Parts: sequence; structure tokens; C-alpha cells
Amino acid sequence: MFQGIFIDAFENDKKLADMMSTSGRHGLRVNFQKPAELMKLAGQILNSQPDLLALDYRLDNEHKYASYQASPLAQQLRESVLQSVTHDFPIILISSQEDIHAFFDNITAHNLFDRYFTKSDLTNGSASNQQILSLVKGYKQLIKHWNKPDSWSKFLAVTGREKIQVAYQAIRELDKLKAPHQVAHAILRYVIDRRGLLLDHDNVLTRLGISKSGKDVEAIFDLLHRDKIEYAGIFSEGWPRWWTHRLVDWQESLCGRAWGKLDTAEQRVSCFNRKLGLKLSPAKSRWPDTEGLIWYVCDSCHQPTEFNYSVIAHEALPYRFLHPKRICWKCVETGEYKEQGLETDDGEELIVDKIQNGEIRSGT
Repeated sequence: MFQGIFIDAFENDKKLADMMSTSGRHGLRVNFQKPAELMKLAGQILNSQPDLLALDYRLDNEHKYASYQASPLAQQLRESVLQSVTHDFPIILISSQEDIHAFFDNITAHNLFDRYFTKSDLTNGSASNQQILSLVKGYKQLIKHWNKPDSWSKFLAVTGREKIQVAYQAIRELDKLKAPHQVAHAILRYVIDRRGLLLDHDNVLTRLGISKSGKDVEAIFDLLHRDKIEYAGIFSEGWPRWWTHRLVDWQESLCGRAWGKLDTAEQRVSCFNRKLGLKLSPAKSRWPDTEGLIWYVCDSCHQPTEFNYSVIAHEALPYRFLHPKRICWKCVETGEYKEQGLETDDGEELIVDKIQNGEIRSGT
């Protein structure tokens, strides 16, 4: 069983250690520990060689160890393991919803932690537990394959000719990074969390033109599992994903040609229903009276949208394989995309102004 440590100043939060734990031979047991002076605490943790470290992000000036903060401790630990990568381990944040905002404001802290979880995330059930355990197992795989030829392909579980489709320069350069936590950060941020090489559940359905609220949705995913469209690399147990290129090939072999942005959701679903004997429903846009050329998931409301009825969100994309975030016209009209921390790209200013000024209306 894997062993983890949860550092928190308050005894009342000891129960969170149990919430992070998972049973079984290959499960995770998280033990509660109170903080100490920074360097002493870092030494204790490194000597324990944990498989996971969870830190509370609360900043409490009244506590005896007010000097203890998650970011400086994580920085010290990250620097220490550079000398012995086999002892690297995931570091996560556990905090209240309010304190998480302080984390988002501290940009320099983002690269130190693999993931953050609110206390309500842990209360709500097994999804967070599975993700935490997946981080532990993922690090073990990183360490196992460290410094092997083409380690990146082993991290992502691709072999043979398929490596050519994935071997972007930025992916190959994972092998040049100095520690497993650096590779973990890159894969989580640019492969797992982003539409590009991989697609999440909702993006798979949208690319296939399928409504997630209709019938036979699970049957589609059963078929994708059978036909090995799923991503099986590190962190896949916690964050199910599907390879974009495999999905394209699968659909093309089934329907005889590759679908594109100019094919309606109705056309795509009609093929799947006919070929597979299913009763899938086509995905619908939030913007009324469109042609149904569903292709994207809006990164604001997470509902299906089209190229022609969405705008690009502003962001600096470091790698070619990343797909730009998009905001549907409905979210532009309501302004709800701002609540998600998104910003429209300057190149979309004309259409954004027309929507927000009422020159273009949804009628709802």
C-alpha cells in the first residue's frame, strides 16, 4: 500500500486524511501530521520518502507555525528531489474554496503543485480519491521509465508507428526535463487538461455530434473501450481521456470518410445509429437556428458549439498540438464567460461587440 502525508495545523481536519485514503493492496493510506518549522518539516518529509504529500493552503497568522506556508515548503522539497529523482512524489493542495482563490493569485506557486482539491471535493466522493491515487501511480511510472530511450512514449503508452503521430517536438522534449515532477506538470497541464492530443468525455461526444443527455451514450464509450481508443498512459486512471487521432480513424473506418466542421451533428449521429444499431441523439447548440455544425465544447459553459457560433478565447499557446479555447456566442451574450476567468481574443472584437451591443441576438 502507498503511504501519504497530510500536513495541517488543525486537528479538526484530521478526517481529511482518511477521505484522501483508498483501500486495497495498491491503495493509499494518508497519515495526518502537524506542521513544524520549515526546514525541520522538509527534512522530516524527505526522510519519510512518502508516495504523496498533501498540504493545507490555509494561511493562519495566529498559529505557532505561522511561518509554515505551502509554497515555500513545496519549493524546498522540489529542489531537494532534483538530487535523487527516484524519491520524487506528487504534492497536492487541500483547501477551502476561499483559500483556493489565494492560490490562483499566487502565480509562482502553480508549478509547485500537481493538483489542488477543495475540502468539498473530498467530501463529494470517489472521483477525487481516484485522481489522487492516479497521481501516485503516475509518478511511479515516471520513475520506472526515467532515462530510458524515448521515455515520453512510455509515459504516454504509445508504441510502433503511432509514435509518429504523437511525437511533436514539445512531447519529445519531455525527455530533457530534470525531474519527474516537471514531466508530470507538463503532461497534466498540456496533455490531460487541454483539448488537443486527447479529448475528455464531453469533447468526444461533441466531436462525434452526440448529445450527452440522449440514449446509448454509454454504449458508445463501451465501443471506444473495446476498440482501444482510450488513452492508457500516466494519470489515465484519474482522468479518463481518448486519443483524438484514434477517434478520427475509428469514425472514418465506421462511416467511410472523415467527418469535419462542415458535417452536421445529425449526419454524424445518423451514421452511428445506422451502423451500430443505436438510438443516439444529435448534440444541440445553445444558439438557436444554427446549421448544427457542432464541433467544439464551449470552455465557458461546457455545452456543444460550432466554429461559426463561437469565438476564440485569448491565451498564449506554447505548443502547436494544443487547440485554442473557444467561447460560444451565448456565453458572450450573457457575459458568463468572464465568471470562468476567460477573455475573448482581440481578433474577435468585431463579433463580440455586435453580440454584446444587441446587433446579433439569440432571441432567448
